Amino acid sequence: MKKYLLFTIVVTTMVSCAPRVTSEMLTNDFQAQPTNKVMIYGPKDNVPETAKAIGQVTVDGKNTSLRKQYTRAIDLAVKETARKGGNVLVVDNRELKENRLKGTIAYTNEKIIDSLTLSAYRVSQLQHMPLSKKPTDVKQMDEKEQQEIAQQQETTRVAEEEKLKTVYLKCDSIYNADPEAYFGLLNESDDKTDNNKSEKKSRGGMIKVGIGPEWNTSKVYYEGSNYLSYIRGNAVSLSVTSTEGKAYGFGFDLYGSITEADIPSYKYSSYEKYDLTLLYLGPSAVFGGHITDRLRMDIVVSTGVAYFQDNDYTQIGIGLKSALGLEYMVSKNAGIGLDLLGITSIFGNPSGARLPKDESYGYQQLGLMLSGRFHF
Repeated sequence: MKKYLLFTIVVTTMVSCAPRVTSEMLTNDFQAQPTNKVMIYGPKDNVPETAKAIGQVTVDGKNTSLRKQYTRAIDLAVKETARKGGNVLVVDNRELKENRLKGTIAYTNEKIIDSLTLSAYRVSQLQHMPLSKKPTDVKQMDEKEQQEIAQQQETTRVAEEEKLKTVYLKCDSIYNADPEAYFGLLNESDDKTDNNKSEKKSRGGMIKVGIGPEWNTSKVYYEGSNYLSYIRGNAVSLSVTSTEGKAYGFGFDLYGSITEADIPSYKYSSYEKYDLTLLYLGPSAVFGGHITDRLRMDIVVSTGVAYFQDNDYTQIGIGLKSALGLEYMVSKNAGIGLDLLGITSIFGNPSGARLPKDESYGYQQLGLMLSGRFHF
């Protein structure tokens, strides 16, 4: 009897200390969403205008400190948002000092940004945001739009049920006629499902075209030990990468620059025109993702073949290229950005060329590119 009494006391204590989740909804007609498809916006994030409010959620910590269990509070709010049919949660942390976490439950038909869904990294981002002074303004969804979305979800659900019903009937009829053919159909269906998943997973890539100034940071020697450095020129770049929906991917990079300078000629007491063309092509690896819903960052590292031509020589050698880019998304498929890139090319010493022992023959360039990005 004492054991049962102790067990009852422990359970009662745990329940009384557990956070309480409540919600107030404008509509209860929306179908539940997967929790991994709920985007979380903090008080300092820009919530897209397509997200319309359909309710409010409150997590009351009661005797549990939500500051110390912030991850649990966000998890509870996300689950309630998904259960009520929302796919956007806008966190309001103004009452966190009073041990309450509030949020706006919203819905959008736009593409879900995976980097904004529930993860340890996303919770850490939200936790380090300062306390908001006023709630984020999220427009309320009107009744007409609520009805349209609810009807659309219902139509989709009925269509999926009919599709599954047709498959089940087909399987039953095949099984009754030929059990071996039934299992063959199941294997074929699994293969198609895997292929569809693979196709969906493989989608995701970017084409980036850039143009801007470059500076030739290596030394350009003339008439013995005299040299010029940081000669400015112009460059263009093309980068095509495939990420398959992940935070990393692979592709190829193409880069070209033209540098012109006037080099003093003491022999003729005049200036000579110096022209340098540098080209690069090679495979690349890209790493990056969303910082916010509008800002993206990426790092590209590449090694490949370099080619140069100047007034005296033409050679093919090895090239190394790296770039750090920041992008502002103007739409879900396009953006503009800035890229800081560096390229190092190494060539064999031409016959007759003499360089100091601690130097090699090649060119180094630093560029700042204005880029247009197209996501597919």
